[in-house]
Amino acid sequence: MELVGDTAIVTGASKGIGYAIADRLMSRGADVVVTARNRSELTAAAARLTAAHADDGTRAVPVVADVSRSADMTALFDRAIAELGSVGILVNNAGNSTFDLTENLPEDDFDAVVATHLKGTYLGTKAAINHMKTIGGGVIVNLGAVDGFATTRGNAHYSAAKAGIAKFTEATALEAGRYGIRINAVAPGAVQTPLAQEFTTPEFEAAWHRTFAIDRMGRPDDIAKAVVFLASDHADWITGITLLVDGGTHLRGLPDYADFLLPGA
Repeated sequence: MELVGDTAIVTGASKGIGYAIADRLMSRGADVVVTARNRSELTAAAARLTAAHADDGTRAVPVVADVSRSADMTALFDRAIAELGSVGILVNNAGNSTFDLTENLPEDDFDAVVATHLKGTYLGTKAAINHMKTIGGGVIVNLGAVDGFATTRGNAHYSAAKAGIAKFTEATALEAGRYGIRINAVAPGAVQTPLAQEFTTPEFEAAWHRTFAIDRMGRPDDIAKAVVFLASDHADWITGITLLVDGGTHLRGLPDYADFLLPGA
């Protein structure tokens, strides 16, 4: 299995799923521009990745960027092209989350979640298409979520953004195929990440286990392996899909977030 290109951008890559994706891409021979908003976390992550892959001869280049800002995404691609020569793979991974019933949800929370997930995916994809069509093609992989396919209380804004990413992936794949660009998405289920650990209680984790067909929590590398597959020659004739990587949660449905995260809801 070979990557379609030897250069990549991964957003939200200072930890969790994004870090695992960058790690996997580097192990397959790609130099990776890693992005996040926190400079110190990002710089440390890039140093760890580069050190870990010294024998592979690949490197991680840190570039601070807010994916919801058009100027930041333009500057990100300019820097990536200056450092690496071109960008053959983009992974739109950056994310955030809050929880509340819609009747109580602050407008700022709605805006922040939609801006990071859906607008960030749009801005990254727009920049990537305009670059990749000049180099003869490439691959874009977006990060959705099982929440875009199953329903629960307490995260309507997040679910809507992730459902939007699935449809955005389909539409842009149809538009970009003529340039030799494939666009797909991966939709994780419950994955053990630093963000998830902030709000996952033993009771909430037990509720997740009741949804699984494969009874374990996901690991960041489970998602990274799916992303690398879609960015490889093994997926040459795959575009416009959202690949659920959730241990089977979509078969049974999500636990009720409000029961565990919003007491009294």
